[in-house]
Amino acid sequence: MSRPTLFLTVGLPCTGKTTAARLIETEHEALRLTKDEWVKALYGPENPPPAGFATWDAWRGRRWPPAV
Repeated sequence: MSRPTLFLTVGLPCTGKTTAARLIETEHEALRLTKDEWVKALYGPENPPPAGFATWDAWRGRRWPPAV
C-alpha cells in the first residue's frame, strides 16, 4: 500500500497554480480542493458578495482578522 501524498500549490495570482493542480488531479487521480470553486458552488456566480464587499475578489482578499 502506498503512502498518501499531499501536493500544495502556492504562488502569485495568474501564475498557473490552478492549471498545475488540474494536471496533478488527472495524472495522480487526486482529490483537488479549492476554496474559489466552493464559493461559486455555495453562492453561485449570479449572487452578490456578502454585504460590505464590492466584489467576490474583495471578499476573498479580506484580512483575517479584519484590519482595524
